[in-house]
Amino acid sequence: MLNFLPPYLLGAIAGFLLFLNVLIWVSLLLLFAIPKYLLPIPSVRQKLNGILHWIGENWIACNSGWMRLTQNTRWDVQGLEGLNYHGWYLVVSNHQTWVDIFVMQHLLNRRIPLLKFFIKRELIKAP
Repeated sequence: MLNFLPPYLLGAIAGFLLFLNVLIWVSLLLLFAIPKYLLPIPSVRQKLNGILHWIGENWIACNSGWMRLTQNTRWDVQGLEGLNYHGWYLVVSNHQTWVDIFVMQHLLNRRIPLLKFFIKRELIKAP
């Protein structure tokens, strides 16, 4: 843990690690997502789906890593032991803060299938 550092420096490190994590994983993601989009062959697309899910799960794991390194967070979570990676779940958030998605991904990564997001068409243009 880097909690001995001043908060402004800790925030800068966390922001840099987030930026670096996004840069690395998005580059890798695009390397496989573009061929999946362009190639209409079902067997190839199925293989690429597995690779893309692996990339997503590892991206989330790296997010959890930099959060553990830079944040002193105590978790009080119940009910995770009954989850099935091969099951189906609807995960709902009230989005009190921007960190909700990071928290859900951290807690549910590799416990349930990779989270997928959808949005109402009317909210796409909302600022």
